[in-house]
Amino acid sequence: MAAIKKRLNLWIAIGLIFVNLFTWAKVLLALTQPYVVGPIRNPEIVELLAYIASGAHSGEKWEVTLTELEAEQTITWYLQKYPQIPFAHPRIKITPDYVDGEGDVLITGLRIHVSGKARVTLIDDLPVMEILDLNLPLPRSMSESIEKVIQVQLRRAELLPVRFTSAEWGDGVVVVRGVIR
Repeated sequence: MAAIKKRLNLWIAIGLIFVNLFTWAKVLLALTQPYVVGPIRNPEIVELLAYIASGAHSGEKWEVTLTELEAEQTITWYLQKYPQIPFAHPRIKITPDYVDGEGDVLITGLRIHVSGKARVTLIDDLPVMEILDLNLPLPRSMSESIEKVIQVQLRRAELLPVRFTSAEWGDGVVVVRGVIR
């Protein structure tokens, strides 16, 4: 009887090992390579920032046009400049009604894919974001905390040396206009 139990336990252990290996193989094969773009700041943004830094301005109008790729590249540039921000591989989709974004967040050494959809409008010459959808594989309380942090960061826009007069959202492009303070 003991020999039969040992043999049965051995087969159960082999079966569990096989199932475990099969599951890990499926998980690893399902992992996709991240979407990667180069860290390039949009030349129009670089020019505007240089002009503002020169101090030879006051009340001049400005305009910046960003495509989805240029937005992704500029975000990647800033993320490289500030490595303490645990976000990477941004992917942006611009439509007339919303901006869809996704990327990877590094939380305790794990790369977690996140996504969200927001509508950006201008109120009192500052951008205001209405989060339409936020897909975070985190508990609801953590998701709410992250949403609050995003809103706080957007309110910091009032510290910028520019004001926004219009933003025209199209398919794959946004044209932003404003005035230098």
